[in-house]
Parts: sequence; structure tokens; C-alpha cells
Amino acid sequence: MRNLAEIIKSRAVPGILLFDMDDRLLYSNQEALDVLGVVDLQGTDRLTVPLGISQICRELKGALGTAKVSFVSPFLSTGKFYCSFRGVLLDSWIGSSPDKIMILIERVITKHEVDIETVRLEFKLTKREAEVVTFLCMGMGNREISEKMFISELTVKDHIKNVMKKMNVGSRNELITLLK
Repeated sequence: MRNLAEIIKSRAVPGILLFDMDDRLLYSNQEALDVLGVVDLQGTDRLTVPLGISQICRELKGALGTAKVSFVSPFLSTGKFYCSFRGVLLDSWIGSSPDKIMILIERVITKHEVDIETVRLEFKLTKREAEVVTFLCMGMGNREISEKMFISELTVKDHIKNVMKKMNVGSRNELITLLK
């Protein structure tokens, strides 16, 4: 069984780009360059960025002086990957006007199939508990699961509690994350 530290280590590191308010690149990590397909930025302070990133920068600059401090794009393709771009205004000193824009680039991970039979054997789940786990992994709520399995919502909750206890997790999200 994987513990929470192992799960966190296995997550993808987000790409980070830091721009000044004149769209000059101040910093980028390797993950951002990999996602954007850039090999080397030596000797340049400009980066040709996907339209989604430049749009976020414009939106954030337009929001200066308002309560809005971040902007999230829909999922966009960089040509190689689908990504989510999230932009945040940053200031150098507390109380000063924002003078930088940080863009976080997060790859959209493809859905991983869960081998329910392996999970059932590893955690000693009953067939009904494994069936509930299958529906949880599909994103169903208690009511939907109860309708699919022809049992009450209370019984679904009991199955989920038993599964969480057997898997030694404290929430549905932790349960699903453990399985992915």
C-alpha cells in the first residue's frame, strides 16, 4: 500500500513562469520549458508563449486594482500536452502594487484505469465493497451508487466506511488517489 508521502512524490511538478509587467521572462523552471517545448532560454528575456498564457497575463493586468488576483484558463494544448494554466499577480512587498505575474502550468494527466480485482485482493474487500469502489472511481455519489446497486444510501455509506477502514484512508479523495 502506498502512503501519502509516496502519492505526493508521484505527482507531476508544475511548470513555473515568472514575468514582469512588461512581459519579460524573469524565471522559468525546467518543467515549464519541457511542457512548452523550449530547449534553451540562454541569452533571451523573451519567450514565445502559447496564446493561453499571454491571454492570462492580459487578463491579470486588466484586473489590477480589483479584488481579482488570479485567472485560470480552460484546458489548452501546447501541441504535445493538454495543460491548465493558472496565473497569479505577485507583489515584491506587502501592500505594494503587483509587479510580477506567475504562471503555473499543470499537465492534465490521462485517466488511469484501476484494476479493481487487484485492489479487492490487496485490501481484502468484499465483492460489494469492490463494486462500490468501482463506482467511486467513476465519480458517482452515494445516491447514484445506491441506484446502480439497488441498495440504500445508508448501505452505500457503510460500504464506503468499511473500505476506508480497510485501506487506512480518511476520505474518499484519499481513497481514490491511493488507487490511481
